[in-house]
Amino acid sequence: MSCYNMFMTKKIKTLFIGPFSPPNSGDGVKNDYLREGFEAAGIKDIVWFDTIRRSGSRLAFYFRLFGLMATSKQIILSLNKLGRYAIIPLFWFLSLFAHKKGVLYVIGGTFDQQMDDLLPFIRKIFVQMVNRLDGVFAESKALKAGLEKRGVCNVDMLYNPRKDNGIRWRLTDENRTKAVFISRVTDDKGVTALINAVESIKYDNIDISLDVYGPIDSKYEAFFRRRVAGSNGTVAYKGILKPDEVQTILLQYHFLALPTFHYGEGLPGILVEAGLTGMPIVITRHNALPEYFRHNKSAIFVEPNYVEDLKNGILRLMNDDKLNAILSEGILETVEPFKLENVIRQSLEFMEAKGWIF
Repeated sequence: MSCYNMFMTKKIKTLFIGPFSPPNSGDGVKNDYLREGFEAAGIKDIVWFDTIRRSGSRLAFYFRLFGLMATSKQIILSLNKLGRYAIIPLFWFLSLFAHKKGVLYVIGGTFDQQMDDLLPFIRKIFVQMVNRLDGVFAESKALKAGLEKRGVCNVDMLYNPRKDNGIRWRLTDENRTKAVFISRVTDDKGVTALINAVESIKYDNIDISLDVYGPIDSKYEAFFRRRVAGSNGTVAYKGILKPDEVQTILLQYHFLALPTFHYGEGLPGILVEAGLTGMPIVITRHNALPEYFRHNKSAIFVEPNYVEDLKNGILRLMNDDKLNAILSEGILETVEPFKLENVIRQSLEFMEAKGWIF
């Protein structure tokens, strides 16, 4: 395709830009759900641009993106950190020559803190570019406040969408004492601390097992596999789950443990997935997590990277069926705003109030 033909794209009403899965994690999964939700709501004329280049030349890929943005009236951005820094300035530039409407799905993470890595004068310019958008969606009060503190003036609250498959967790003889971890497999997601806590419980002659799912960080893999091999069957690695498998797999376990202390942690989607089934969770008091869940009501909170506290939290779940029932009911109520249909409804209400037409 010639460069001329790349730019001579027909007029587009709405363009959605962001990564789609696979990989089956993070923004890719979120964007798959957003696409499904918009289409289920009857919005059929969105052009979907996958920022993961799967084939073809890099130059053609970028020309294609520029051409689509240049000919679009409404642009939805749902990007990772690097994507925001690359595409928001491009949106700003194009908006100088033609009226364009735009929104940014940040949802979770620490986008506000990430901007502090920019030089002050560059950060000031970038914030002005962000403010060219009609809105920025953040899923936590902490992120909203952080963005506003740095000068972003169009932030609105919106949650990370997940599809409710309608299946519900219950504690049975088959899943009792079986723990599960589902996330990126690395130290700052709490995997090492969790293995230490589970092995300590096992050492006390208490029956427990841990299955781990997720992509393994390359720098952590050798250490992790040694720990799994040395656990004598207590810990097992089960591979990577597809998004539509997660809620069904969760039913096989007693509880989900995610003792993360990852710097950029927002609200991990797996906690919403667990919540949609009503599954008890053990998590850390880290970043915005205490904003969503209440200790002893919808989650068991423990201190980050504190093995003994994590061990005690797990033991409380294993020894108290009434607590499991309370947590199950509480987390189902907590994740109601995260259901896909509710997120799409709020998105459309916000955009239409800003003059978007679908």
